[in-house]
Amino acid sequence: MMGRVEIKTSELSWTRLDFGELLVKVGGLLKSIKKTEVSKNRLKKVIRVPAISSKIADIPSDEYSWRKYGQKRIKGSPYPRGYYKCSAVRGCPARKHVERAPDDPSMLIVTYEWEHRHSEPAM
Repeated sequence: MMGRVEIKTSELSWTRLDFGELLVKVGGLLKSIKKTEVSKNRLKKVIRVPAISSKIADIPSDEYSWRKYGQKRIKGSPYPRGYYKCSAVRGCPARKHVERAPDDPSMLIVTYEWEHRHSEPAM
């Protein structure tokens, strides 16, 4: 049987944990640190563009090729959000989300996340 370890928490109080509990707490802390570091490196750009038609599937083209990988209903909006991945180069982390603007359905809100890993766009 492992002994109990005393650690100091962020509230400046002492807590007694056995070794297994300590490993679980440290593992959770490491996961949250990694998630924070990743989100700090993410480039996020939001633009508004006019919709080219009333169809949800019709999105304005840009210089990259995209593959739709999902769609989700948005709370408080009658229009779904479409999720797209860059399909120009395998492993490119670039993503975009497309949704209708709640204040003006003739406009689309396009959110770009991450940067492309390739220099030239491929169509």
